Amino acid sequence: MNHQEYRLKYPNITEIVAVSKTFELDAIEAVYQQGFRHFGENKVQELKRKAPYKSDIIWHFIGHLQRNKVKDCVRYADRIDAVDSIELIDTIEKECDKIQKSMPILIQVKLTDETTKAGVAKDQVESLIEHVNQCRFVHCEGFMVIGPNTENTDEINQTFQRAHELFKSLQKKYPQLRTLSMGMSHDYEIAYRNGASQFRLGSILFGQRSLK
Repeated sequence: MNHQEYRLKYPNITEIVAVSKTFELDAIEAVYQQGFRHFGENKVQELKRKAPYKSDIIWHFIGHLQRNKVKDCVRYADRIDAVDSIELIDTIEKECDKIQKSMPILIQVKLTDETTKAGVAKDQVESLIEHVNQCRFVHCEGFMVIGPNTENTDEINQTFQRAHELFKSLQKKYPQLRTLSMGMSHDYEIAYRNGASQFRLGSILFGQRSLK
Protein backbone atom coordinates (compact mmCIF):
# COMPACT_ATOMS: atom_id res chain seq x y z
CA MET A 1 0.00 0.00 0.00
CA ASN A 2 1.11 3.54 -0.63
CA HIS A 3 0.79 6.32 1.94
CA GLN A 4 -2.68 7.40 0.88
CA GLU A 5 -3.98 3.84 1.02
CA TYR A 6 -2.67 3.41 4.56
CA ARG A 7 -4.30 6.66 5.64
CA LEU A 8 -7.62 5.63 4.12
CA LYS A 9 -7.53 2.19 5.74
CA TYR A 10 -6.36 3.53 9.12
CA PRO A 11 -7.99 6.97 9.43
CA ASN A 12 -6.95 7.48 13.07
CA ILE A 13 -3.28 7.31 12.14
CA THR A 14 -1.83 10.81 11.89
CA GLU A 15 1.73 9.81 10.93
CA ILE A 16 3.46 6.80 9.40
CA VAL A 17 7.21 6.74 9.96
CA ALA A 18 9.01 4.78 7.24
CA VAL A 19 11.90 3.15 9.08
CA SER A 20 14.74 3.61 6.61
CA LYS A 21 17.64 2.53 8.84
CA THR A 22 20.31 0.58 6.88
CA PHE A 23 18.66 1.40 3.54
CA GLU A 24 20.31 3.59 0.93
CA LEU A 25 18.88 6.62 -0.82
CA ASP A 26 17.50 4.69 -3.80
CA ALA A 27 15.27 2.69 -1.45
CA ILE A 28 14.24 5.86 0.36
CA GLU A 29 13.39 7.46 -2.97
CA ALA A 30 11.12 4.54 -3.89
CA VAL A 31 9.19 4.86 -0.61
CA TYR A 32 9.16 8.65 -0.93
CA GLN A 33 7.51 8.27 -4.35
CA GLN A 34 4.72 6.31 -2.63
CA GLY A 35 3.85 9.45 -0.67
CA PHE A 36 5.71 8.89 2.60
CA ARG A 37 7.37 11.96 4.12
CA HIS A 38 8.28 10.82 7.65
CA PHE A 39 11.41 8.65 7.82
CA GLY A 40 13.14 7.09 10.82
CA GLU A 41 16.82 6.45 11.53
CA ASN A 42 18.46 4.88 14.59
CA LYS A 43 22.09 5.88 14.07
CA VAL A 44 23.20 9.51 14.13
CA GLN A 45 25.92 9.06 11.50
CA GLU A 46 23.42 7.54 9.10
CA LEU A 47 20.92 10.31 9.81
CA LYS A 48 23.60 12.94 9.21
CA ARG A 49 24.39 11.45 5.80
CA LYS A 50 20.79 11.09 4.65
CA ALA A 51 19.15 14.21 6.10
CA PRO A 52 20.13 16.59 3.26
CA TYR A 53 18.54 14.31 0.64
CA LYS A 54 15.07 15.88 0.47
CA SER A 55 14.05 19.17 2.01
CA ASP A 56 10.48 18.04 2.72
CA ILE A 57 11.34 14.82 4.57
CA ILE A 58 10.69 14.90 8.32
CA TRP A 59 13.44 12.90 9.99
CA HIS A 60 12.72 11.00 13.20
CA PHE A 61 15.52 9.67 15.37
CA ILE A 62 14.08 6.43 16.70
CA GLY A 63 17.05 4.68 18.30
CA HIS A 64 18.76 4.78 21.67
CA LEU A 65 20.45 8.18 21.73
CA GLN A 66 23.79 8.47 23.47
CA ARG A 67 24.36 11.84 25.09
CA ASN A 68 27.64 12.38 23.20
CA LYS A 69 25.68 12.10 19.92
CA VAL A 70 22.98 14.62 20.85
CA LYS A 71 24.68 17.62 19.21
CA ASP A 72 24.56 16.10 15.71
CA CYS A 73 21.18 14.49 16.31
CA VAL A 74 19.61 17.83 17.24
CA ARG A 75 21.09 19.45 14.16
CA TYR A 76 19.76 16.87 11.68
CA ALA A 77 16.65 15.35 13.28
CA ASP A 78 13.24 16.97 13.19
CA ARG A 79 11.95 14.80 16.02
CA ILE A 80 13.50 12.53 18.63
CA ASP A 81 11.20 9.61 19.38
CA ALA A 82 12.96 7.52 22.04
CA VAL A 83 13.79 9.75 25.00
CA ASP A 84 14.14 7.81 28.23
CA SER A 85 15.84 9.93 30.90
CA ILE A 86 15.92 13.38 32.45
CA GLU A 87 19.64 13.58 31.69
CA LEU A 88 18.97 13.06 28.01
CA ILE A 89 16.22 15.68 28.04
CA ASP A 90 18.63 18.18 29.60
CA THR A 91 21.30 17.44 27.00
CA ILE A 92 18.83 17.85 24.13
CA GLU A 93 17.60 21.12 25.63
CA LYS A 94 21.17 22.42 25.96
CA GLU A 95 22.02 21.64 22.32
CA CYS A 96 18.71 23.03 21.06
CA ASP A 97 19.37 26.24 22.96
CA LYS A 98 22.68 26.66 21.15
CA ILE A 99 21.03 26.72 17.75
CA GLN A 100 17.62 28.02 18.85
CA LYS A 101 15.78 24.97 17.54
CA SER A 102 12.50 23.57 18.85
CA MET A 103 12.51 19.78 19.26
CA PRO A 104 9.39 17.61 19.63
CA ILE A 105 10.10 14.38 21.48
CA LEU A 106 8.35 11.18 22.42
CA ILE A 107 9.04 9.45 25.72
CA GLN A 108 9.88 5.79 25.25
CA VAL A 109 7.84 3.77 27.72
CA LYS A 110 8.82 0.22 28.62
CA LEU A 111 5.85 -2.01 29.40
CA THR A 112 7.52 -5.43 29.11
CA ASP A 113 10.11 -7.27 31.19
CA GLU A 114 12.51 -7.70 28.26
CA THR A 115 16.02 -6.60 29.21
CA THR A 116 16.85 -5.78 25.59
CA LYS A 117 14.32 -2.96 25.45
CA ALA A 118 14.99 0.59 26.59
CA GLY A 119 12.46 3.00 28.04
CA VAL A 120 11.14 4.36 31.30
CA ALA A 121 8.85 2.50 33.65
CA LYS A 122 5.17 3.39 33.76
CA ASP A 123 5.50 5.15 37.11
CA GLN A 124 8.34 7.38 35.86
CA VAL A 125 6.59 8.82 32.82
CA GLU A 126 4.87 11.73 34.51
CA SER A 127 8.10 13.00 36.09
CA LEU A 128 9.69 13.18 32.62
CA ILE A 129 6.68 15.06 31.23
CA GLU A 130 6.88 17.53 34.09
CA HIS A 131 10.60 18.00 33.45
CA VAL A 132 10.01 18.66 29.75
CA ASN A 133 7.37 21.22 30.69
CA GLN A 134 10.13 23.30 32.24
CA CYS A 135 12.13 23.34 28.99
CA ARG A 136 12.08 26.12 26.41
CA PHE A 137 12.99 24.09 23.33
CA VAL A 138 12.06 20.47 24.06
CA HIS A 139 8.36 19.61 23.80
CA CYS A 140 6.81 16.27 24.71
CA GLU A 141 4.17 15.21 22.20
CA GLY A 142 3.49 11.71 23.45
CA PHE A 143 4.86 8.20 23.94
CA MET A 144 6.64 5.56 21.93
CA VAL A 145 6.05 1.92 22.88
CA ILE A 146 7.60 -1.22 21.42
CA GLY A 147 5.53 -4.37 21.70
CA PRO A 148 6.91 -7.60 23.18
CA ASN A 149 9.10 -9.82 21.01
CA THR A 150 6.66 -12.69 20.76
CA GLU A 151 4.20 -14.29 18.38
CA ASN A 152 1.60 -14.39 21.17
CA THR A 153 -0.95 -11.89 19.92
CA ASP A 154 -2.73 -11.82 23.29
CA GLU A 155 0.47 -10.66 24.98
CA ILE A 156 1.05 -8.00 22.32
CA ASN A 157 -2.55 -6.86 22.63
CA GLN A 158 -2.30 -6.56 26.42
CA THR A 159 0.89 -4.48 26.17
CA PHE A 160 -0.63 -2.05 23.68
CA GLN A 161 -3.82 -1.89 25.73
CA ARG A 162 -1.82 -0.86 28.81
CA ALA A 163 0.00 1.75 26.72
CA HIS A 164 -3.26 3.25 25.52
CA GLU A 165 -4.72 3.35 29.04
CA LEU A 166 -1.60 5.15 30.32
CA PHE A 167 -1.67 7.57 27.40
CA LYS A 168 -5.34 8.48 27.84
CA SER A 169 -5.02 8.91 31.60
CA LEU A 170 -2.06 11.29 31.27
CA GLN A 171 -3.58 13.10 28.30
CA LYS A 172 -6.33 14.36 30.61
CA LYS A 173 -3.70 16.20 32.66
CA TYR A 174 -1.34 17.00 29.77
CA PRO A 175 -3.48 17.80 26.71
CA GLN A 176 -0.38 18.49 24.61
CA LEU A 177 0.09 14.72 24.35
CA ARG A 178 -1.16 13.80 20.91
CA THR A 179 1.02 10.94 19.65
CA LEU A 180 0.91 7.31 20.71
CA SER A 181 3.56 5.69 18.54
CA MET A 182 3.26 1.92 18.53
CA GLY A 183 3.02 -0.75 15.91
CA MET A 184 5.67 -2.01 13.52
CA SER A 185 5.43 -4.15 10.41
CA HIS A 186 4.47 -7.31 12.31
CA ASP A 187 2.05 -5.86 14.88
CA TYR A 188 0.65 -2.57 13.59
CA GLU A 189 -2.85 -3.99 13.15
CA ILE A 190 -2.96 -4.88 16.86
CA ALA A 191 -1.55 -1.45 17.74
CA TYR A 192 -4.22 0.27 15.68
CA ARG A 193 -7.00 -1.58 17.48
CA ASN A 194 -5.51 -0.26 20.72
CA GLY A 195 -5.45 3.41 19.82
CA ALA A 196 -2.11 3.96 18.08
CA SER A 197 -1.85 7.28 16.25
CA GLN A 198 1.55 6.63 14.66
CA PHE A 199 3.03 3.53 13.01
CA ARG A 200 6.73 2.81 12.47
CA LEU A 201 6.90 0.58 9.40
CA GLY A 202 10.12 -0.88 8.05
CA SER A 203 10.19 -4.23 6.27
CA ILE A 204 6.62 -3.95 4.99
CA LEU A 205 7.71 -0.84 3.03
CA PHE A 206 11.37 -1.52 2.28
CA GLY A 207 11.60 -5.30 2.28
CA GLN A 208 13.84 -7.36 4.53
CA ARG A 209 17.09 -5.80 5.68
CA SER A 210 20.32 -7.52 4.80
CA LEU A 211 22.39 -8.43 7.83
CA LYS A 212 25.55 -6.37 8.12
